[in-house]
Amino acid sequence: MAAQLSEKISKAIKMNVQQFFWTDSTCVLQWLKAVPTTWTTFVANRVAKIQGITEAHIWQHVPGTQNPAELISRGLSPEQIQHNELWWEGPSWFQAGLDSWPRQHTMANVEDVEGEMRRSAVPCAKQQEYFGTWYVSKFSNYQNLMRSTAYWLRLKNILKRTEASRRWKGILQAAELKEAEHTLMGCIQQETFPKEWKALSNHEAVSRSSPLRWFYPQLSRDNLIRVGGRLGHSQEIEDTKHPIVLPATHLLTRMLLEHFHKKLLHAGPQLLLGTVRLQYWPLGGRSVARQIVHRCQRCFRAKPRPIQQFMGELPAARVTASRPFSRTGVDYFGPVHIRPGPRRTAVKAYVAVFVCMCTKAVHLELVTDLSTDRFLQVLRRFIARRGKCSDLYSDNGTNFIGARNQLKQLAELLHSKEHNEKIAKECTKEGIHWHFNPPSAPHFGGLWEAAVKSAKYHLLRVLGDHVVSFEDMNTLLVQVESCLNSRPLTAMSDDPNDLEPLTPGHFLIGASMQQLPAPDYTAVPLNRLKQWQTIQQKLQQFWKRWRLEYLTQLQGRVKRWQPPIPISVGQLVIIRDDNLPPPHPLENGKDSEGPLWRRRSCQSSDA
Repeated sequence: MAAQLSEKISKAIKMNVQQFFWTDSTCVLQWLKAVPTTWTTFVANRVAKIQGITEAHIWQHVPGTQNPAELISRGLSPEQIQHNELWWEGPSWFQAGLDSWPRQHTMANVEDVEGEMRRSAVPCAKQQEYFGTWYVSKFSNYQNLMRSTAYWLRLKNILKRTEASRRWKGILQAAELKEAEHTLMGCIQQETFPKEWKALSNHEAVSRSSPLRWFYPQLSRDNLIRVGGRLGHSQEIEDTKHPIVLPATHLLTRMLLEHFHKKLLHAGPQLLLGTVRLQYWPLGGRSVARQIVHRCQRCFRAKPRPIQQFMGELPAARVTASRPFSRTGVDYFGPVHIRPGPRRTAVKAYVAVFVCMCTKAVHLELVTDLSTDRFLQVLRRFIARRGKCSDLYSDNGTNFIGARNQLKQLAELLHSKEHNEKIAKECTKEGIHWHFNPPSAPHFGGLWEAAVKSAKYHLLRVLGDHVVSFEDMNTLLVQVESCLNSRPLTAMSDDPNDLEPLTPGHFLIGASMQQLPAPDYTAVPLNRLKQWQTIQQKLQQFWKRWRLEYLTQLQGRVKRWQPPIPISVGQLVIIRDDNLPPPHPLENGKDSEGPLWRRRSCQSSDA
């Protein structure tokens, strides 16, 4: 602050004035005499700034008892400072000549000065006991590590002129690789388990706090810690009866499991761990094996996990009260086998499932094939029995697309100029609005997929592998339909005084398929209603219970409740396409008939 103040005053008066700077801090004087990089960052920045402003000026020491600034820092009342000569005139020697100024400077305490000295990092070599960890970290895979170690051991034998140097020449032998493996693993064991190694070398048991206490460890002839275990009397080889103990978190263990994972053609965690334990025993091997498989890029690309987005809101057709089957979802399942005659062979048939989007009521129809004409006949039978529907929802199937095209041509014919206005007006009232789910989005039709599953559940348990006639199959489908429409929409209570559970059948029995909207009779007493009005009141009470008991159950998100995962432009993604066959049976997919996984980068927000 003193240096900045002198700089501002010099610029303001625009005169060359000789300046002197005084401080009672010996530490500050020591800091200012040294190079700024000598001190810590905080002190160095301020020393550099002071030296830049007060360059070629004099910094001197003043005792604290003769420093006017100390009066304010220690505190004085206005009455005391009013007649204080030190404050108004300075020290007694200040107005004398330069020769009278104090020259001696008290040296600062060495500890105070060195407390702000910058600590420099001095590189030092690691100790010999950590050589194994350092050496393993220089390699990227297990095979290169073992080969390099075997060559180093061969060089050591050559320099020592041992018998092994004359025996092993040319390419590496299996015995050399085994020796390199045992040498390196013994070095790692001495680093990771020093107390256990020392105890076993002295023929003592390991401590109770050791992670090896459960395995009864033993020190083998090749100076390796092996599992004692309980398989000593088995007919297995020595490595299987007493596998080598490896630390769980060491890089060597991870490299070993990665090597076996690739050697076993990217095996799963169970097979990987079972194979490794035939020779080695990694501590915590189950979790390490799962991590290896989970982080393998090839395994992930072969079977990627799709992103589960946030569970969406229900469509308006599911949560809006309407006449049964006025908004309907349709789907197929099969084939089922039927016998057209007593001596004829069985043929394939299919079942069309119609589900009310509001009440979950089910209607089943038997179809002889998957052609568009047959589906139009099924649709006419459904409308004749259940009434005309305003909206139809279906998957993006080819047979449904064909039916939609024929209905569109029929609507254009009915609206042509050749027909009179009256006929066109009546047909418009009975028109059907068809909704197709987006491609590759089967979860949009979860309602009718659940109905298909329930219908197949009953058919498989009743028929099994038997083949029945067309009439028997049609009768059985009607009975299955009755069972499905008798299922409660809400959870059943154990209280016998509760009302009968609400089912889809409550909305189907006792009401005309072509009825007109009726007034609200829920608040009118029964003795003031006619017979048909009483029926309407009961039906409206069903809808009241539907709102109170069933509709509220659809509020919660039972799955995919986590926030959605955003996909931004430029992010690398894998697009799953079920419609395109893979170019090769084993390329980027499960098999020749499975989905194709393509790796792309999002180029725009639409992608």
